[in-house]
Amino acid sequence: MGITVTNIDQAVSFYLDVTGGSLDGPYEKFGPAVDAATGFPGVTVFLAFINLDGGGVIELAEYRHGSGEKIPTDTNRPGVAHPAFTVADLDAVMERVGRQGFPAISEPKRATAGPMENYRYVYVLGPDNVRVELLETPHLPTAVQPPSTGTH
Repeated sequence: MGITVTNIDQAVSFYLDVTGGSLDGPYEKFGPAVDAATGFPGVTVFLAFINLDGGGVIELAEYRHGSGEKIPTDTNRPGVAHPAFTVADLDAVMERVGRQGFPAISEPKRATAGPMENYRYVYVLGPDNVRVELLETPHLPTAVQPPSTGTH
């Protein structure tokens, strides 16, 4: 998943806190090949890659000298995407990103039906007001095993 940002350092810090991933970069890219690939002559792009456990990658890109205007990021607008991440401890992630100044839109909720039933979830306004969905996997009680009788 690629996300265009206005501040690569701020975005890296936020997405590392959310995902617990590892960082590759940032890298500064410019020149004729970048101009041709992006379609923006004279642009400089700072790229950082957050490598996720399990194989996913988040590409963060900050465009300089050719940046466009910010678009509305409200998720009720057709065509606007939002990243969603499963996290082990929703409250801990909310606390970490909250300390960076990225608030949750509401208190966490619990899904009551469908494939996400019993997941806790919340939206956080991340860098550039991108709505980031955080989902905590249900913590199911461990099954109690009957006591062993000593026979086979």
